[in-house]
Amino acid sequence: MEVFAKILAIFVMLVGITGSFVPIVPGIPLVFLAILGYGWYEGFNVISVHYIAIMGALTLLSVLVDYIAGVWGAKRAGSSRLGMLGAGLGIVVGLFFGPVGILVGPWLGAFVGEYLVLRDVSQAVNVATGTVIGIFAGMAFKVLLGIGMLISFVVVIF
Repeated sequence: MEVFAKILAIFVMLVGITGSFVPIVPGIPLVFLAILGYGWYEGFNVISVHYIAIMGALTLLSVLVDYIAGVWGAKRAGSSRLGMLGAGLGIVVGLFFGPVGILVGPWLGAFVGEYLVLRDVSQAVNVATGTVIGIFAGMAFKVLLGIGMLISFVVVIF
């Protein structure tokens, strides 16, 4: 039964890491919940409360960095609220078009949003590019953090 619990926790963590790309899946918080759930299952003997506190702090950091990265990229590029909204909608719509959609969707959404506000193609391109760079920087951070949390978990339980 213990092997099943380990496999289940690792599977949920992998889903969480995948969620770093998919806005509907909670990402790193799901990774944390898998660690917490396994700790509860095994009585917090292997997964200590101290370890849970560290993973919880990293989870909070991921949420903050994710928000800050997107906003930072958008603000640095001079994005309006409509451009940021367009990028968010572009991510959701882009999911239906696979990896290309995930790359193109946020850029196109930010571009359309900014163009509606500015009516300047060149500026809308700059803002869309900056917004997407911020969004993908946040995603990259979450993926790396999730992989680090997974590796840490595997080292602790084995």
